Amino acid sequence: MNSMNKKIIILFATIVLGLTQLLAVDYVSLTPLDKKALPEISNRSVGRELVRFALTSDLIWDKNKSILVKDNFSVKTVMDVLTSLSRTTEQHVESFSCTYWSQTPQGDSVLVSGKVFLPRKRNLNGIVVANHYTIAKDEEAPSNSYQMDCIYALKGYAVIMPDYVGYGITRDRVHPYLHWRNTAQTAVDLLDCMPELLDHYGYTYPKDVVITGYSQGGAVALGVARLLEERANFGRGDAPQWTIRKLYAGAGPYDPAATYDYCVENDEIGYPAVLPLIIMGMNEAYGLNFQLKDFFYEPLLSNYDNWVASKEYTLSQIGTMMGTTRLRELMLPQILDRRHPLANLLYMALRINSNVGYDLQAPAYFLHSLDDEVVPVINSTTLRDNMPNNPNVVYDLGHYGSHIEGALIFVKNVFQDLLS
Repeated sequence: MNSMNKKIIILFATIVLGLTQLLAVDYVSLTPLDKKALPEISNRSVGRELVRFALTSDLIWDKNKSILVKDNFSVKTVMDVLTSLSRTTEQHVESFSCTYWSQTPQGDSVLVSGKVFLPRKRNLNGIVVANHYTIAKDEEAPSNSYQMDCIYALKGYAVIMPDYVGYGITRDRVHPYLHWRNTAQTAVDLLDCMPELLDHYGYTYPKDVVITGYSQGGAVALGVARLLEERANFGRGDAPQWTIRKLYAGAGPYDPAATYDYCVENDEIGYPAVLPLIIMGMNEAYGLNFQLKDFFYEPLLSNYDNWVASKEYTLSQIGTMMGTTRLRELMLPQILDRRHPLANLLYMALRINSNVGYDLQAPAYFLHSLDDEVVPVINSTTLRDNMPNNPNVVYDLGHYGSHIEGALIFVKNVFQDLLS
């Protein structure tokens, strides 16, 4: 394999379940903006055109996708290229972790964290709000790792990524998993920090944004679009006004209740580790007084604090320790029956967090593999069938392989579609 192909592979590997270990040490405050702590941005850019050109080729993407699939996205392959990823990207993209004020699901102020990627050229093509997929280990959070979304900066975009409440500097909190409004709010609040930051560096930029995300990030991306459209429609004079250039969302759990029904009906869940994230996330968001003993069998019941609450393990690692993907082997039978009060309470909380039927105004692209074994495609078909007729929305539903294979195709399509 030649050196160019090795460099391209590194741009794919970081999408695989947050296996990044490049920890951030310092956080720069954005609210208020700590100008003394901001890194200097050099005008020197080595090899940006070469890497960007390579990524416009379907042949390069398809070849490297085949290599990763053949290797089954092994941990060794991913870990072998992480150092190269950091070194290669740093030649033409500046990045730093940051803190800023947002809010909890209850509306209380909370200091949260995220990541900013800035291209070296000062004339930006726009801002990309990139929302990360489901994680369980804190080291996977954007502020603590390198993210594949940084490649969008190669096309002249500032790229921002929130950690969400529950990760980064808020790792001691329960992440309100699938609570779309709160998670999307952390992204919008980071976006609102950008004018002061970009003005400080002397960037010129349009006041429109690209919103993107895959898996959980896809549902969050749709939520970000909804929050920005609500702001534009109902007004908020003290906040920046942003125009959405385009929304890109891939394989998102847009309808959590329908996803729950699908998994119960099929007695199967792709990542069993999301079950405690869902239960405790809804509990955190709505104060439902859920108790783990009312939901789960052993061994999760006795090991929740170590496996999940510690945020020391990945989704895959937790799933392996849980030992099965069968819901009936993981959860008590009454929780699988919607007529039970606790199950009904959970189901109602999930229904509240559906964006199916929202009258999206912005242009959008939704991708979902029909072969997805993690997020059922019913999320995207239900979204399509219930979204009011918007001629600027495209649904790309095809046989794109597994959830992770679909992610590679999604990122490729977004990268190639972005204006240079």
